[in-house]
Amino acid sequence: MNSNLQIGIHWNSEVDFPEISIPKAEKNLEKVIQFISPDFLFGTEVSILLTNDEQMEQINFERRGKKKTTDVLSFPIFNPEDRLPFQILGEIVISVDLCRIQAEEIGHSILDEFYRLLVHGILHLFGYDHESNEEDAILMRKKEDDCLELIFS
Repeated sequence: MNSNLQIGIHWNSEVDFPEISIPKAEKNLEKVIQFISPDFLFGTEVSILLTNDEQMEQINFERRGKKKTTDVLSFPIFNPEDRLPFQILGEIVISVDLCRIQAEEIGHSILDEFYRLLVHGILHLFGYDHESNEEDAILMRKKEDDCLELIFS
């Protein structure tokens, strides 16, 4: 746990999302980042964009060449190999539309789904990957569970 880490969080919202308390989300996000960040990191920043499916589809096409919406995108800047004490983590984009739909489909709250997507995005910024192989996917799922436990305990 890197509890002395200074964290800057930049929120941008293109949609109304009253189910989420931004100040509470920031505190939870800080806990997660402190939990997973390496000890050499003294300061970091992250940007979060909350958007709709239409905008998410456009971002996904512009940045990844995929003409479809998705629930969460991460655009990492952080490079742990540099071991620089101050680094920008990157940007996370969350589709509020898909967050609501998936929460209903899965059968849990919108708040639960929002934090699942946020944690998933943060882990990608730190280099976790669930698409490369099964071993990495298991490691990422375990870390997601640990982070969500931090938030909801």
